[in-house]
Amino acid sequence: MRERVLVALLVLLMAVAACAPPEAGDSTGSVLAITNAHVYPVTSAPIESGTLLVLDGKIVEIGADVSVPSGARTLDAGGRSVIPGIVESHSHMGFKQLNNPSTGRNNNELSTPINAHVRAIDGLNSNDAAFPMALAAGVTTMNITTGSRSPNSGQAVVIKLRGGTVEEMFLAEGGMKFAIEADREFPHFPQTTDAVKELLASELRSARAYMEARAAADASGSSLPPRDLELEALGKLLSRERIVGVHTWGEGASDMRHAIALKKEFGLDLYIHHAMSTYLLVDELLEAEIPISFGPILPTLGREDPRLLGPIRLAERGGVVAFHQDHPNGHQYFLRHSASLFVRKGMSEQDALAGLTLNPAKLFHLDDRIGSLEPGKDADFVILNGPPLDFDSLVEHVFIDGEEVFNRSTGENAFGQRVPEGW
Repeated sequence: MRERVLVALLVLLMAVAACAPPEAGDSTGSVLAITNAHVYPVTSAPIESGTLLVLDGKIVEIGADVSVPSGARTLDAGGRSVIPGIVESHSHMGFKQLNNPSTGRNNNELSTPINAHVRAIDGLNSNDAAFPMALAAGVTTMNITTGSRSPNSGQAVVIKLRGGTVEEMFLAEGGMKFAIEADREFPHFPQTTDAVKELLASELRSARAYMEARAAADASGSSLPPRDLELEALGKLLSRERIVGVHTWGEGASDMRHAIALKKEFGLDLYIHHAMSTYLLVDELLEAEIPISFGPILPTLGREDPRLLGPIRLAERGGVVAFHQDHPNGHQYFLRHSASLFVRKGMSEQDALAGLTLNPAKLFHLDDRIGSLEPGKDADFVILNGPPLDFDSLVEHVFIDGEEVFNRSTGENAFGQRVPEGW
């Protein structure tokens, strides 16, 4: 694997060396160089006066002594900070649309408690006015999930905020959404979290039997059982083709323990979002190797809330911690401020920055493409006018796949919608 990566990088570097100056107005295949930047790769120490070299949407080279080829488009960062694009691990953007209250429940299918066949991508509105605001906050990638009112609300989707249609924004499947939460408004739903957990376990057992029956029929050449899209989707969790994101929010630790039990019984590739009881369960999460996506943080949680200690302790001991704001419950503008808050409470700056970038990419097994600034990865990055975790720093430029998708000075962005002044 390492040899294939090195060969690919060598090919890219040869292309850079042979690159002719681009024609006027034509940037196709041209090299972009971000120079004189304070670069935060996340996977390694910050680089002062660094250069980031990009070709055809990929990072080619990064360092303090990078040679910029003749004819490259150059952006002098003037000592500004460059970080990977922020990856938000949990959002309902495009469903719960900004300034459109009638869509408040558009991310929930409430006719039945199990909706494994429902796909977020099929109902997503890429014209939501919140997308350009998220870009202005430095978010380049977002996992958009179905709702939490049913025990199983469907399949999430990971998109890049590069504008266009939903299909053009698509990056990867986002996994299945479970919610360990009882909604007593609906009498046909489980009325306790214990009953929710048992329903999910029962459905997974049914999916296992269904997949085994189909495999046996296929092996023997006999007729396959009738196709069931819900059990088929759940079967992909059992084979670990898809991940599971489990919503937990309740007081105490029982809902998170139910999620841990589901992982242990079925061998699921599972993470927990919200995860407010992490401070009570650090040892158990580490033992089960379960990452968390913590949030929303600001303005929901106060600075002295004991629940803030959970992610800090988990990260200190090597656990994977990502942050999210759960649009529309919290704005993306506060994502970096949330990371800063954790630093003030004792988290290392490295862990806090990883919580915005690399760690959420790890949740969806996309860290080979996004989440850090390394050769061979997608050229998704953000330029700020100050340190990345400084409360006063502002996002000035955002790039996705090497193309500028937000410019603060002009207000232009990939969605063609004006960002409110001061955002």
